[in-house]
Amino acid sequence: MVITRTCDALGVLLLAGVLVLIVAAIVVRDILGLSMPWTEEVATLLAIYAVGFGSLSAWVRGEHLLVDLFSHRMGALARHIQYRIVALLSAGFFGLAAYGSLAMSLASAHNRTVSLGISFTYLYYGIFIGFAGMTLLATWQALRGPVEWNAVAGSSQEAD
Repeated sequence: MVITRTCDALGVLLLAGVLVLIVAAIVVRDILGLSMPWTEEVATLLAIYAVGFGSLSAWVRGEHLLVDLFSHRMGALARHIQYRIVALLSAGFFGLAAYGSLAMSLASAHNRTVSLGISFTYLYYGIFIGFAGMTLLATWQALRGPVEWNAVAGSSQEAD
């Protein structure tokens, strides 16, 4: 699916950026004796966005942690109803979290990082993107019902 592949690619690129920044900071500090304090701020920003896109990808594939104690004992209709209720509850939670992250981004607009002066707003936007995306996906799943997702190439788990 396009969403999964896009989110996976963005997440990998962002995590690779974090790795490059951390290695660069260590090499420059140890070899050249110089300091690169801004790398910590940028690495934090990249990691937050990587988590946001990774959580979207995990939600689409159904790979988030869940507890399923009794679904296998239910009939088909009851499982479909349970699926929709869980998706609606999830959409509500994700919507509240998206609202909270957006409220925090507005409240912290004048707070800036020390080295680069990046507004904290941009940190909260990464969280907002993840939760807003999961809100949309969970709402769509609640309206549509159970979906058979195509397995992503190289994925070790099959779609339910």
